[in-house]
Amino acid sequence: MAERFFSQTCTASEKEELAHWIAQQSKDSALREVLETAWEKHHADSFMTDAVSARILSTLFQHQHLPIVDEPQSKVIPLYSTRFWLRVAAVTAVILSIGLTSYLWSRRSAVNEVATVSQVKKTSPKDVAPGGNKAILTLSDGSTIVLDNAENGSLGQQGDVQIMKPASGELVYRAANTKADKVVFNTVTTPNGGQFQIELPDGTKVWLNAASSLRFPIAFPGNERRVSITGEVYFEVAKDTKKPFHVQTQDMDVTVLGTHFNIMAYPDEKSIRTTLLEGSVAVNQAGRAVTLIPGQQARLERDRASLNVVNGIDVDEEMAWKNGLFQFNDANLSDIMRQVARWYDVDVLYEGSIPSGHFTGKLSRNTNLSKMLQIFTLSDIRYRIEGKKLIIMK
Repeated sequence: MAERFFSQTCTASEKEELAHWIAQQSKDSALREVLETAWEKHHADSFMTDAVSARILSTLFQHQHLPIVDEPQSKVIPLYSTRFWLRVAAVTAVILSIGLTSYLWSRRSAVNEVATVSQVKKTSPKDVAPGGNKAILTLSDGSTIVLDNAENGSLGQQGDVQIMKPASGELVYRAANTKADKVVFNTVTTPNGGQFQIELPDGTKVWLNAASSLRFPIAFPGNERRVSITGEVYFEVAKDTKKPFHVQTQDMDVTVLGTHFNIMAYPDEKSIRTTLLEGSVAVNQAGRAVTLIPGQQARLERDRASLNVVNGIDVDEEMAWKNGLFQFNDANLSDIMRQVARWYDVDVLYEGSIPSGHFTGKLSRNTNLSKMLQIFTLSDIRYRIEGKKLIIMK
């Protein structure tokens, strides 16, 4: 029956029967043997055919649950080759596509074995929901508006500027007069577990990641547009050749006329990264300046205070957060867990040393913490959740 699933000849009733059998199966070796036999019949030269591979990937993306794979060269265990991880993906696809998420392929020793989700839940009885659209608007007089609780419509007016929250949920500023007598600033701040979108009075669109802030004038008089940020922020700047757009962080200044770019400037990260998607930007730091073209990144290393240009950036990885994804490319666990801590608003603690290994893959950010962490059981990384604490156990 598993073989017929792979050959796409399995009926709906047979899928239900297969799901029931997997759920009731207590002997991991028997389950593994059946699924691996089916897999072996539908690959060529140790790799899946294009049709079967496409079907598996489609299934995984449909369920937004692509396993993060531990690269063999990062954590050497000879029995776990690329072929093994293809088998992992195949088995996971079978299970997910028939609606049964109670099994994950696990890596614990030199022998492949299947671990049930119920076994994982024994160490994590509680769960944490993913982040969402949450932010606080601080007006010039110090008063605040919780944007995620605010009703859609007009939120108020400051001078000639109308502040609105349309049905689409972002914050929008509409300025009737850009020649204000004095500059009035507002600030939008996202907490851990929050993100938000803003449209500035000049039409520039801004996305804030978790634990970030944007301070901006409610109108842009004069001959420039200047804002300041903390955390991680993506900009789509409205073009205005007469008014350059400046973004300030604690350590650098980015100047543009009209372009799409992302700045990551979290204080707990080793570097400040400005990634250009479209147009051109000039990055200035302590008298040094570099100009970027699309696909390049200006990287300021905090420990050396060195500003460098990096070519061939994986833009999809840099912009994954804005597109609702976690995406990693050869990332170590501590780097990943900093993102997890910000998005799920948890404190990450380690019992013993931080588990080694580097990880590659992606999955939806719109999933509970325990489900996101299941993928790390593929590398024998255990955890438990205690309220707002995530404890990683080696």
